Amino acid sequence: MSQIQHYGVNEFTKTDTDTALHAENIIIRGYTVIPNVLSAEEVEIAKTKMNEVYAKQLKELDNGVIEKINDTDIARALLVYDDFFLHKVALNKKVTDVINVVLGKYFIIREQNGIINRANSPNYQLKWHRDLLFQHFTSSRPFAISALFCLQDFNEINGGTYLLPASQKIEAFPSEEYILQNEICANAPIGSAIVFDSMLYHRAGHNKSQNDRIGINNMYVQPYIKQAISFPSMLKGKYSDDPYLNLFLGYDSETDSDVKSWRMKRFNRKK
Repeated sequence: MSQIQHYGVNEFTKTDTDTALHAENIIIRGYTVIPNVLSAEEVEIAKTKMNEVYAKQLKELDNGVIEKINDTDIARALLVYDDFFLHKVALNKKVTDVINVVLGKYFIIREQNGIINRANSPNYQLKWHRDLLFQHFTSSRPFAISALFCLQDFNEINGGTYLLPASQKIEAFPSEEYILQNEICANAPIGSAIVFDSMLYHRAGHNKSQNDRIGINNMYVQPYIKQAISFPSMLKGKYSDDPYLNLFLGYDSETDSDVKSWRMKRFNRKK
């Protein structure tokens, strides 16, 4: 028998699985924390490989360019550099099962970024933002979900992620007084994922610890939203013969170059 009593209620939401409850939390308050999405061994592998990717990317451009665009300490498009970030992170079943409930069966990955919050250092991510920047509207259903994989414990000391619950439901950025009264730090243990509506206002906290705080943010979107950087272009056809990954990585949602290409793509689907 239910412990929750009520009257005058005709419509109910049923959550008979952990996945359904996580989805309900995202839809109502804007976020949830999914525990144990990565093992201790996978966390260590992710840290090592992410640092390797960032080192490669630092060699591609003068560091002054990266600093000027406020992109320091962000390793972008990790899955292009190492399959681990596709199969163990982006396609993590505990996370994508929840995404399936919230976004539906057909969604693509828009971006995947490793984020380093250095100990006692300035950080552009300390500023409040939405993962879809400059957007001031609300939607009756989520259309983009972010999943931040925690490669350390996330807490108030080491710069854990601060959230403004249910702010995906408002258009304008709230007042300073409201934020100070309602912001929360989403404390999350190592190996978990903070999964939230990408329109939820959030920020990193100041890292007052002695160690860098590291996470990997993945954004999953409805296929009508374009990718930040084209995964199909970077992958050069890799995985395109896999029906699911062809959709997930955005091959099928790339803009066609001309009318003939657009028509032939649809013709080939009918075969």
